[in-house]
Amino acid sequence: MTSKFSFSKFFGTDDEDLSNPNDQEMASNQKIVSISDNKKGDSKIAVFEPRIYTDVKTIAKKLIDNSAVIINFDSADDKTTKRIIDFLNGVIFTIDGRIERISEMVFLFSPHSYAVDGEFKKKINRRLN
Repeated sequence: MTSKFSFSKFFGTDDEDLSNPNDQEMASNQKIVSISDNKKGDSKIAVFEPRIYTDVKTIAKKLIDNSAVIINFDSADDKTTKRIIDFLNGVIFTIDGRIERISEMVFLFSPHSYAVDGEFKKKINRRLN
């Protein structure tokens, strides 16, 4: 016969172990450190000029690794450019980042930890709109 399945037996713990007051006291004495704070000094900007859609995987990896990316779409056709921008738009949404247009075919994709400002940006936005 089979016995009733129990998570505590499966993982080798008993219910009594979970209510140990010494564990709670020890957990309250530990410091909590945010992992994202350690990456702030490691800001980088990568530059890409994709030609085919499969280049988007490398670009997305850079964004997920907290690097800003400047992309020049001069070498890609319109269909490929649209597909890459659509895909990276999803990545940017996921990491709470931003997309900035630098010129007609050059874009800056940045994670939430980057801030872009300046007169040049304002002039470009006025010219493109």
